[in-house]
Amino acid sequence: MSTTTQIELRRTFIAMLFALVAATVAQQISELLFVVTGGWDSASSPSKMFENLTAERGALFATLSHSLLALLLVSMSWVMWSKSQAGGLKKDITSIFSKEFIILLVEVFLVVLYFAIVKTMEQNFQEYTSKKTIAAYVGVTSARPEALQLMWVFAVYLIWDLIVDVITSPRLDSQGQALPSGFLSYLSGIGAYCSVSIFCLLGAWLVSSVSASTASPFQAVLGDIALLCMLLLFVLAKQLEYYTTKMFPLENTRDNTPRKNPPSVKACVGMVVLISVYIYIVMVLIWPPSFLK
Repeated sequence: MSTTTQIELRRTFIAMLFALVAATVAQQISELLFVVTGGWDSASSPSKMFENLTAERGALFATLSHSLLALLLVSMSWVMWSKSQAGGLKKDITSIFSKEFIILLVEVFLVVLYFAIVKTMEQNFQEYTSKKTIAAYVGVTSARPEALQLMWVFAVYLIWDLIVDVITSPRLDSQGQALPSGFLSYLSGIGAYCSVSIFCLLGAWLVSSVSASTASPFQAVLGDIALLCMLLLFVLAKQLEYYTTKMFPLENTRDNTPRKNPPSVKACVGMVVLISVYIYIVMVLIWPPSFLK
């Protein structure tokens, strides 16, 4: 079997797992739409749909925000994974005792985490079909489970960056030969390629710390928005690796996705806005006003 064929099969396998998660998200959202529209009986009545959304203190808004977070997480991860050009993704898996096999395990585990985030959304469609109440459908609202799970996701991103961009992509000399890897080379690699993952991991952990296990629907929505800020920040802040690789010149020689362009003005403004919104939401979750309790 040729190298290209095996790599294509490997990527197809991961793509199928992504498709399974995407199908699960689609099912959850379709069930949510069924509840919002009252079994589609109220699909032509915006006032009745708004009535359903605001019932039980707006409980469905928490489910809606969780669904949006899961949808964006899966979609954005798929795009970033499919665009990766790291050297560790271009080699055959010759043995289960190889770096390439570990990368495959990390990929699979990451998709499993996405599936877990989708399945822990506060909704029970079977309860709704039997009791026909929004309270039975939503259950307990909280952003804490999603924050903890997203913290795990960023931790796996960190491991992924370390293995794919650093360990399996050695630094090269002027003749294109791999340089010996030592502690300092790994340390500079972590600084250049893993800083964003570490920052977002800490951001998700902070949301989990300030979110109650049982919260009001709008507190859960705010927690989801804060997590969404971290997710979008991760994508935008990855462009800052253009500067971190400049700080460590040899990091630019690694056989991974090139960091050729600095972040645009729009990206910089976006990062400032996302961090500002995130800080504001965390402060609100720490000292919630009375109407959010």
